[in-house]
Amino acid sequence: MRLTAQARIFLPGEDVFRKPTFWDKVGSFFGGEADLRTGEIQLTQDVLALTEQIQQALGLAKIKNAVTLVIDTDVLYQDLEDLKDDADLLVKAARDNAPRFARGFQVLRAVFEHEADGIHSLIEITVRAKAKKTEPTATVSVGARIQELRPKDGEALEDAKERIGKALGNAQLVPTYRNALNNLMNKVGAGLQRVFASGRVEVDPADAQIVRPSGADVRDLGQNGGSQREADLRGAPMYPGRGGYGPYYDPWCTYYHDPMDTFVNLMILDALISPHRSWGYGPGWLGSQWSGYGVPVTVINYNGVAYGNASDALDYSDRLGSVHDTANMDFEAAHWDDSSLASYDAGDSTWSGGSGGTFDCAGDAGTFDCAGSDCASSDCSSDCSSDCSWDCSSDCSSDCSWDCSSD
Repeated sequence: MRLTAQARIFLPGEDVFRKPTFWDKVGSFFGGEADLRTGEIQLTQDVLALTEQIQQALGLAKIKNAVTLVIDTDVLYQDLEDLKDDADLLVKAARDNAPRFARGFQVLRAVFEHEADGIHSLIEITVRAKAKKTEPTATVSVGARIQELRPKDGEALEDAKERIGKALGNAQLVPTYRNALNNLMNKVGAGLQRVFASGRVEVDPADAQIVRPSGADVRDLGQNGGSQREADLRGAPMYPGRGGYGPYYDPWCTYYHDPMDTFVNLMILDALISPHRSWGYGPGWLGSQWSGYGVPVTVINYNGVAYGNASDALDYSDRLGSVHDTANMDFEAAHWDDSSLASYDAGDSTWSGGSGGTFDCAGDAGTFDCAGSDCASSDCSSDCSSDCSWDCSSDCSSDCSWDCSSD
């Protein structure tokens, strides 16, 4: 289970003009005046100024733990040592590299962590140097993990399942942590509005989701044997392909490898649709309780497409595969055999990819990255025609022969 929230920042900038065409010049010769505005704006702040402003804004919300700073495809700062309160180091990296971007940049991404009120949040601020006037110049994407619903160090997974299952029986648990994320978002929004005083900040309410993991994610959990309890920062961000930045986008998946998130999602899906009398409730009870307390929880697949509300999970349980059998596999077994996963994820494109199941074609006929033989070649060619360098540089290094054969 996870909580997500988003915000948008609209910043002023300079109009972007196009080059005059032949007919523009002809019209000008006869006294006309062509409108060369493109409807886009270009930010005037440079990389260093924007990074400093982001640091100041999040500092006002007491968020000072930096994770990474990425400019276009260059990772300028990455906290591989898990340093605390290292926002100054992120700004220093921007300062040291500022001359490299003197001619401008395309996309800036600054990522911070924050732990408070029982949730562990990852805050990603994405700034685009050029944007349409009607669209936000920057977006804030936040993913939060409920720490109470995580296996603890040294805790057997079966014991964790029992403890978490009983904790879920508290119908106020999800609403309480959702309010905690809303409070954090309000602080972040206020800080951003104060620093970017000439802009406009819009903050959305937090949402809660349960993710049906891919077969590759379940395999990774089994092969890990339950030994990795904390999320591990990836060596390089694994950005989702086109279409992956939807309303349920979670930056945790982009920047961290986290088998325990897969475990928690599996067991909560099972709790929704299977009887668990020892935990104090039966099928359908959790979803109805969450909705009854005003916090509907959405069930989504691993590429962000919604199945529906958790309160209706029994109506579409057949689309979730053999969740009960999968959730009750021995993930701490010394020798992992994933042959039993066939009924859980048969036909899933990530089943053959084995690369973590991040936004690659999930039975959606090439909507995302066409990373498998189940995507029609026509879909793949259209998908790669414009964003091949983006895809191959980040999230499909193992399947570029399929996805980006021309790159």
